[in-house]
Amino acid sequence: MRRIICKNVSNMRDLGGYCNKEGKVIKFNRFIRSNLPYEMTNQEIKYLLDNKINTIIDLRRKDEVERKKNCLNREEFNYYNISVKSNNIKLEEDITIGYMKTISDKETISQVFNIIANSKDGVLFNCTAGKDRTGVVAMLLLLLADVYDDDIIADYSVSYIYIREKMKKMNKDNPDLPSFFDRSKLEYMEETLKLFRQKYKNINNYMEYLGISEKEVNLIKHKLFD
Repeated sequence: MRRIICKNVSNMRDLGGYCNKEGKVIKFNRFIRSNLPYEMTNQEIKYLLDNKINTIIDLRRKDEVERKKNCLNREEFNYYNISVKSNNIKLEEDITIGYMKTISDKETISQVFNIIANSKDGVLFNCTAGKDRTGVVAMLLLLLADVYDDDIIADYSVSYIYIREKMKKMNKDNPDLPSFFDRSKLEYMEETLKLFRQKYKNINNYMEYLGISEKEVNLIKHKLFD
């Protein structure tokens, strides 16, 4: 995992560098996870383009997109808005249930993976905080890469570290928000992986459930490693 330093985008990270169970290492500049790229400098945008990261998948709802524009929605990029529902969680124990609802949204998540499979070069995917919806997609990609669970959990957990200052301000401005809403505790991802395997057994069964063909799965794996 490598953080990409941007002045106004605190949680942009490369999924490259993780070693899988066969000893293969995910390539850098293939998959970038991020919170909303709201304001980026020309130099920061040039970094993405220079590294052939030219497909953007914005996972926010339509109303979120209308409120705050993604600064990467511009002609140099292939921009897609796939509206993944954010779950209205009121109890902390429901967080993983919400993640499983996202995972089980066949129509939406299959669109995400169709775009990933057919994209020419690198892909950046984002939601608002880069933690929940983005975290679920990152989990699925890392499962496809067959990396260790500890690395999937670690990749998820670090989000709070990078967004905590913005979240402190949001908490101050919105005192009624649940105290846990901004957290990315390792237990959340640990439980999600457990529930995922109880329901789908493995990532190959899940890709079948989505309707992602073997050819498309191989294209994604090729993007991860070759």
